[in-house]
Amino acid sequence: MLPLMLFLQHAFAKEEKKVAYLTFDDGPTLNTPDIVDTLSRYDAKATFFVLEERIKLYPDFIKKIAYSGNSIGLHGISHSEAIYENETSPLEEMKKTEKTLRNLLGSGSKLVRVPFGSGYRLTKAQAGHLTDNGYIIWDWNVDPRDSVGKIVPEKVMGNLRRGLSSCDGAPVILLHDRKSTLRMLPIMLEYLAKEGYTLLPINEKQTPITRVLH
Repeated sequence: MLPLMLFLQHAFAKEEKKVAYLTFDDGPTLNTPDIVDTLSRYDAKATFFVLEERIKLYPDFIKKIAYSGNSIGLHGISHSEAIYENETSPLEEMKKTEKTLRNLLGSGSKLVRVPFGSGYRLTKAQAGHLTDNGYIIWDWNVDPRDSVGKIVPEKVMGNLRRGLSSCDGAPVILLHDRKSTLRMLPIMLEYLAKEGYTLLPINEKQTPITRVLH
């Protein structure tokens, strides 16, 4: 009987849910509260990679992100090329950003995403300084291109569908904290729900997707 029972357990086991990770760069902005509220309406969570100067500008929005069950990562001070100025400048920017976040929330974050992604200008030496100090560098494997050129919702959704179909592993979706993305967000969330995805925040125990090319 045991083999038959095992067979039946396997046959009727619940199918594992597919997981995807929405990530929003460059905030917080005036759009952030509505993005968080929209996520909540769809029972979705995300990760927000925030800028230090905007943490200071919109501290209440940071609190709203955190207290709504989303996760927060660091994106540097101002999204400037200055972050790549020397071997330790990325580390210095992330430390400053984390300190500002910690002063506001009582806790920091080791999740980081450098401007334009780690494959843009981040060197191995710069990445090494970050990881040696406990920071976890995250890129993405799905880019709907919601911030490139003239934003056409149909094109963005087409990019999202193609990215999901071709990505290796759980989708980590690059989005931006901007009004045009907010307008498309319900369409994206409905599509992802229809495809069976559960949307979760990134945590510090996960293995990151990183591209350091230099």
